[in-house]
Amino acid sequence: MPLTRRHFIATSAAAAAAGAFGRFELLAQQQAPAPITPVIKELRAGAGIWTARGGTIGWLVNPAGAIAVDSQFPDTAALCVEHLLKTSGKSEIATLINTHHHGDHTGGNAIFRPKTKQIVAHANVPTYLKDGYDRATAARAQQNPAPTTPPPAEPTTIDKTVTDAWAFDHGGEKVSAKHYGPGHTGGDIVIHFEKANVAHMGDLMFNRMHPFIDHANGASIANWTVILQKVAAELPADTIYIFGHAGTGREVTGTRADLLHHGNYLAALLDYTRAQVKAGRTREEFLKSTDVIKGFEDYGPLIARALAAAFDEVSAGGRL
Repeated sequence: MPLTRRHFIATSAAAAAAGAFGRFELLAQQQAPAPITPVIKELRAGAGIWTARGGTIGWLVNPAGAIAVDSQFPDTAALCVEHLLKTSGKSEIATLINTHHHGDHTGGNAIFRPKTKQIVAHANVPTYLKDGYDRATAARAQQNPAPTTPPPAEPTTIDKTVTDAWAFDHGGEKVSAKHYGPGHTGGDIVIHFEKANVAHMGDLMFNRMHPFIDHANGASIANWTVILQKVAAELPADTIYIFGHAGTGREVTGTRADLLHHGNYLAALLDYTRAQVKAGRTREEFLKSTDVIKGFEDYGPLIARALAAAFDEVSAGGRL
C-alpha cells in the first residue's frame, strides 16, 4: 500500500517507544483507524495483492485453496480472511506466510489463526516477536501510577519455520521461500509463486522511499544490497515483484529494475555515510542532513531514520 513519508515517520517514532513487536500495536491504540477501503488486484495466474493499511498482502488462489503472504493489522486481516475464503470457496486458508516479524505484517496473524491450517515464517521470527512482546509488557509495567494502555497481545504461534529455503506444492503451483541473510531485519524471506512468477519481497523493498532499517533485530544495509542483487539475478527477467511499501504516488508492485535501483540506493547511502564519517562529522551533525543523494532524487531529501541506521552501521565497522 502506498505510504506517505509523514505516516511512516510517525510509525517509526512509535517504534522507538514500543519496540519491534509493539510499535504498530501502539499506533493502532493511539489513533482511530481511517475507514478501510481494500484494493484487490490479480497480478498473474491466480496470484495478486490485497492492500488496506500496513504492509502489502500477497495472495494465491487456485483449486487447492488460498495462500496469504503477510497479515497487516487485525481489522484489515479480518476483511482479507473473509475475501480469501469467499474467493477460494474453502473453509480454511491453506497457509499464511510472514515475510518478517514487524507488526504491520504480522499484526493480523491472530485473526488468520482460527481459519488457517499453518503459519510459516523465518526461524528468527518467533524470537523477535517474543522479545518485542516482553519489551512491550515491561514498558507497560513501568507506567506510573498505573498502566494506561491495554496489555500487549501474546504473539501468535508460528507452526513452521524456515532457516534457509523451503518449497511446497499448492494445487500445481510451486511456492518457495528463501532467506538470504540479514537485510531489513535478520528474519526476512522472499516468497516466490514460481509458475505465476510473482515474488513477494516484504520490506526488502520500499519503492522510492527511505526504508526502516531494524538493526535491533539483525538488519544489515550492506548485505541488503547483496540480497536485492541476488534475487534479481536468480529469478526470471519478467518476474512481477510485490513490495512491502511504496512512497507517495508509487506502486507496490514492480520489476527487476526496481530491485536493482533500491539496492543501488542502499549502496549509495552507505557510500555517502562513509564519506561523511571520514570527514569527521558527528552523529548529531549527520542526522540533520537533508541532502539528496545524486541519482536517487526520487527518494527525496535524506531523513534521520535512514541516516541513523547508516551511521551506526558504518561506525560499527563498515568499510571507510
